[in-house]
Formats: sequence, C-alpha cells, structure tokens
Amino acid sequence: MNDFFMGLLRQKNIIFALIIREFRVRNSKHAFTHLFDIVHTVFFIIAHWLIFKFAGRHLLIGDSLLTWITTGIFPVLYFRSISIRAAQGVRASKPLRTIPFVHPLDVSIAKVAIEALTFIGTFAFFFDMIYVSGESRYAAPFNLLPILESIALLTLLAFGVGLVNSFISSVFPLYTLAWSAFARVQLFFSAVFYIPEYLPPSVRYWISFNPLLHFVSLFRTGFYQSYPTHLISFSYMFWWAIGTTFVGLVLERRMREASLAY
Repeated sequence: MNDFFMGLLRQKNIIFALIIREFRVRNSKHAFTHLFDIVHTVFFIIAHWLIFKFAGRHLLIGDSLLTWITTGIFPVLYFRSISIRAAQGVRASKPLRTIPFVHPLDVSIAKVAIEALTFIGTFAFFFDMIYVSGESRYAAPFNLLPILESIALLTLLAFGVGLVNSFISSVFPLYTLAWSAFARVQLFFSAVFYIPEYLPPSVRYWISFNPLLHFVSLFRTGFYQSYPTHLISFSYMFWWAIGTTFVGLVLERRMREASLAY
C-alpha cells in the first residue's frame, strides 16, 4: 500500500513539473503566448454576437444576446480545445521518453490541465466583465453546481476523445482532417444557437443523441433559472464521459505496447 501511495505521489510531482514545463514552453518566445488561442475564442464569440445583433436575431431567453451566445459557444469550444491538447500530449511525449517514470499520459494530463485552467479563468473573467458592464444580469450564475458538473464531465469527455483521436490518427493520418471538419459543425448540432425543446419532435429526437447538446444545456441551467431541462440526461453525459475516457486509456496503452506513436 505504501508503494502505491509513493507511486501516486511521484506521478503527481511529475505532472506538476510537466505543467510548469508546458507553461514555459508555450511562453518561451513571448509572454502569455498561451493566451492567444483563448483571445481568438473570445473574438470568435464577439463576432457571432455582432452578426446576430445586426441581423436582428430574436432573443430566446435572458436579457442579453452576448450572454446567450457565450454560454452556448464556451462548452463546445472548450471541448474542442481540451481534446486537441490531449491528443497533442501523446504525440509531444516522444522527446521525454528518456526521462524515467514519464509517460505519454502524463504529458497529456499536463497539457489538458493548463489549457483547462486558462480557458476557465479567461471565461470567468469574461462573464464578470459582461455582468459589471451592465450588459446582462444573467452573466452572473445563480447556480454554480450544474456549471461545475458540466465542466468536470466535459473535461473528462474531451480528454477521452483526445486519446481516442490520437490513436486513430496514428493509424489513419487523414482522420485528423475529417475530425477537424466534424468538430467545426458541432456548433450547429449542440444547442448553441437554439433551445432544443423548442424544435419539432422528430428533429429534437435525433439531435438528443449528441452528448454535447446535453453539456451545453446543463451549463446554461446555471445561468438561466427558467431554461428547459426536459432533454438533459445527467446519466447520459456521465456514461459518455466515463466510457470515452476508458476507451481512450485502453487505446493509449495499446499505442505504447504496439509502438504505433513512439
């Protein structure tokens, strides 16, 4: 038992050291370079807000189109960003193979950790700015629990998807392009710009199989007390997150054993 806890403590220290290394590598040329991608995401949201605002888009709920768009786009882009970092971690671990006790999974966890902290911190500040500016009173969450549940499970799901993608792309390199195209259209199938309960039953049935739709809806319930919750299935999200992570870990182990990526 002591050996187990000693090994756990060792891996924790390794991951912490890798997080510091990752932060330094990302900012080796310019300070806070790692924030550029997040700033790009913020501009992406603002651009959509301006487009919908000038197009006269009808507000479905709340008092601000900016808050509505942000609460929808954030979970989807967070998922995409975390999954990319998880996959990159496996591929970027090659130069570190000579270091004892450092595994590809450790590098993946370190990249995901720093990306998650940066993403969450930036958007917490962004929501604060929306609220303080008087743009929307709904930018301040009334219930943090569903927001935290959504982010926690979404991080797990994205991590597992990243590991799965890393394995598939190591076997089929063109898969990366196909996944990139698929990830881009997720915005239109994940309840970002609409409320799924308001759609026709036949459409609502099919899009309800998309797990990201449930994550977006759960995330929004922390901001909008009257947001419809009929389609949200916590168990569906939970098992998607657990199942995908399990499959990802198995495939990552398979890559190590078969030397497909190293």
